[in-house]
Amino acid sequence: MTHEDATRNQEAPGTRESAAPGTFAERLNYLCKNDPRGPLSDNQVATMLEEAGLPTASSTYVWQLRTGRRDNPTKHHIEGFARLFGVPEKYFYEENTAGVINKLLGMLNNLKTKGVTAQQLHTQLESLTRLLEAGVTPEDVITQLETLQRLSEAGVTTDTLNHFQDAGVTSIAMRAVGLSAQGLTAAAAMLDQVRRLEGLPTDPGQGQP
Repeated sequence: MTHEDATRNQEAPGTRESAAPGTFAERLNYLCKNDPRGPLSDNQVATMLEEAGLPTASSTYVWQLRTGRRDNPTKHHIEGFARLFGVPEKYFYEENTAGVINKLLGMLNNLKTKGVTAQQLHTQLESLTRLLEAGVTPEDVITQLETLQRLSEAGVTTDTLNHFQDAGVTSIAMRAVGLSAQGLTAAAAMLDQVRRLEGLPTDPGQGQP
């Protein structure tokens, strides 16, 4: 057993006092533990970086960054970690951004009990991150996710959401046949939400000739 292996056995990742709140180490460790696809080990993170064609990092280096033993990640690696986890680069050094993303992660992970897959949740986080980077306010992004949560709690299933996402307009209209008033209201609310996400008015007639 090497000295490094012995040290790992003595101290679990993320437990060092040097990984204080707000440090790069704590934020990276938080992402590893709370990623919808996780929790992710150091080996998993290293493998995922390589498979995604992102700047590679050995499992040892990931562990050193998570525990604060290394606190000087290159910009290249910060970009890679941000893309891997689907968060803004500012997450690692801006407190407000980190707070918003952590809240979104908590909300997304709550949807696991509704049948949403881990990959779907990760993809949703990537979409929300793009909205933040495009200038949408954190409050609006959180509101949009809260709307999706309410739809889920109202009984709009993952399969229904997928049908709306993947199907054409005609197919969507056909699926509306036979829905109750409550179901139609939920479907309309979801379509309004999608239109807002794409920067369109909720009334399709607005701004049209």
